[in-house]
Amino acid sequence: MAAPTGSPPLTWRTSVPVPGPMPTDAKDTANNNVAATPSEEHFICSSDVALIQLDALHDAMSSDLMWWAKPLSRPQLVAMVTNSLCLGVYTADSADGAPQSMVGFGRLVTDRVTFAYLTDVYVLPAYQRRGLGAWMMRCLWELCHGSEPDRAGSVPSADGWPNLRSLWLVASTESAARMYMGALGAEEAARYRPQPGVPGSGMLLVEMPGPANSIRNHAKRNEEAKAAAGT
Repeated sequence: MAAPTGSPPLTWRTSVPVPGPMPTDAKDTANNNVAATPSEEHFICSSDVALIQLDALHDAMSSDLMWWAKPLSRPQLVAMVTNSLCLGVYTADSADGAPQSMVGFGRLVTDRVTFAYLTDVYVLPAYQRRGLGAWMMRCLWELCHGSEPDRAGSVPSADGWPNLRSLWLVASTESAARMYMGALGAEEAARYRPQPGVPGSGMLLVEMPGPANSIRNHAKRNEEAKAAAGT
């Protein structure tokens, strides 16, 4: 698929330690009867829409993993992907290897300038508990805010979206909200569709303030003015 116009795609890489096999006894270990296991798994996160594997995305949308979605036809999937800014997470066979299987995904519905809504985030169950979801969100933060030169895996060419006001998302659970808030520096804004009379019910509406967030910047200027005035 051809990429939409805009900034060139960005790519990040990470390597995740893999626990080795548990030997049954010392004799098996000494005789090398334990199957060799790689010490690390390698992953790529990319905003290159040409890498998106539509069959993998269709399978995820057809499963309970994406319970909020429903299967789409291939033309509908193509339209959805090409009209969004997508991040895919892929396996790689080495630290600098090419993308292989798509195991995670997320997309922004956005004008790519001032506003974005994050949706359809998932990591396949077989690849969960590796921190890949949080890593994908940190890559997204860098895409929006620009590179952090001192952060491992940072992309030097990521300039960010300086006019982004806000990125919004809806988290279905408290644990998911904590992950988003930690990785994106986001804040809980409100409860979404709470049940009347049931405290703490409903999903969580979460906002990541962008570099051009007027409310946060106005509050910061007020604090700086007070500090300068000695009040």
